[in-house]
Amino acid sequence: MFQSKKINSNISSILGPEVEIRGDVNVTGDLLIYGKVFGNINSKGTVNSANGSLVKGNITAGNASISGEVQGDLDIESKVVLGKNSYLSGNLKAAIITIEEGAKFDGMCKMIQDNIHAQENDTEESLANHLSAANEQA
Repeated sequence: MFQSKKINSNISSILGPEVEIRGDVNVTGDLLIYGKVFGNINSKGTVNSANGSLVKGNITAGNASISGEVQGDLDIESKVVLGKNSYLSGNLKAAIITIEEGAKFDGMCKMIQDNIHAQENDTEESLANHLSAANEQA
């Protein structure tokens, strides 16, 4: 009933369609939302909101896949997908952003550099600086 081929099998928490939460939700793993959350969501994993779900609050997570309605900001460490039935009324910050045709988005968007790519770029810059200093001395 609650499972889909697209959903990660590592989901640790599911909020069913009859569930309504008033208050913040903190979860260390992945979260699948079918119901309503009136509060902020914090997850170290992936937050998935199903079509028909509602979140009135900010979502902070490693990744997010939104198919329902979110009235609040998304602060995502890596990748966010706004599905074709999604509606986001709030600001969006993520390293990778996918907005499917039909998605509704009302807010500001900021793409950030994820930690892995930032470390790779720092290493490349450091190497380039060392090579340029060595070339100047030669």
